[in-house]
Amino acid sequence: MRRAKVWRSSLGFRRALLLSTPLFLCCSAALSQANRPSLDDYFRHARELEKREDYAGAERVYQEAARNYPNQPEILKRLGIVYQTELKFRESLDAFQKVLHQAPQYPDVNFYEGLSYFGLNQYEKAVDAFNRELHANPRHHRARYYLAQAYRSLNRNADALRQYEILLQDNPNDAEVLYQLIRFYKNGAIQTIDRLGNLDPESIYMHVLKAEGYADERKYPEAIANYRAALKQDSNFPGLHFALGETLWKNVDYPGAKKELRLALQEDPNHPLANYYLGDILLKSQRAKEAIPLLKIAVTSNPPIAAAYYELGKCYVTEGMLEDALKVLLKAVELDPNDKSTHYQLAQVYVRLKQPDKEQYHMEIFRKLYAREREKKAKQERKSVESMEVGSQSSN
Repeated sequence: MRRAKVWRSSLGFRRALLLSTPLFLCCSAALSQANRPSLDDYFRHARELEKREDYAGAERVYQEAARNYPNQPEILKRLGIVYQTELKFRESLDAFQKVLHQAPQYPDVNFYEGLSYFGLNQYEKAVDAFNRELHANPRHHRARYYLAQAYRSLNRNADALRQYEILLQDNPNDAEVLYQLIRFYKNGAIQTIDRLGNLDPESIYMHVLKAEGYADERKYPEAIANYRAALKQDSNFPGLHFALGETLWKNVDYPGAKKELRLALQEDPNHPLANYYLGDILLKSQRAKEAIPLLKIAVTSNPPIAAAYYELGKCYVTEGMLEDALKVLLKAVELDPNDKSTHYQLAQVYVRLKQPDKEQYHMEIFRKLYAREREKKAKQERKSVESMEVGSQSSN
């Protein structure tokens, strides 16, 4: 009797236990859910670690979040970006591709996938990924920029150039794109020059290109030598007489410059700079009357040459044509308000026109500009001396 009673008691306990197990499991699950961090908590913690550049820590946080919140594409996207930051491109691709398997156009993921392929030098796959991103979002600036870079890496230069042009249509002042375009054209020019040089290193074209390069670097004697070598091969090569005349003028060889500039004007009588340089030489030679018609042509240039107006004004002053001088000098100061010489010349004209207020006005500006120029020069000299002293102390 007692054994039966115990058995029934045991059976009741087991029944109670079985009945209570689901409730226990539910309570345990609920308790576990209550203690688990939210998705926002994970993101917040990971972002804090990323700000501290603890990318390994952020990686672990995202991995835990992915275990607790499976099938959440945003977690995998952020994990992939962290992998990418750590230059773990293959791991990042695995994360991005899991996202794209769920959502082929999940925002930015095709772009980041392209960046990982770019980092692995797999440019064809990078191009495909960037184009997928642009298909969904044509105004994705970074996707288009890196698409251009990938095209360049594949030597698809026409396609790269097209992408740069689209970017500049959106923002004509994009410094990064303008820089890449400069590099693009510069590299193309260098490659073309190399090809030309391989054909004939002593050709007239190579001499002209060398001369232009030397002139840009203000190595005038070397530039002059190459221009003259080119003229020996073809004295009628278009623009050579002007180029040589300009370089001689900059090198203060006025007799040589005058000869070449006159030849340049035989080719093009209305060449603005050729007329300006020759007019300047004639003015310096006290031949203002001969310089006037040349400088009158020079001032018609577009864009206008402020120095040509100034030189023409000096010619008019020399010839006593004060009203004409005033007109062109005012234009010169309008084009370049900070040219002290023009203000001084205007002051002298107003003295002769007996207009003391205006003379005083321009003389005051002249003094201010002159003082500012001297101060700037003094600062440069002090800086130069300080640099020399620092260098001397370092060597000791």
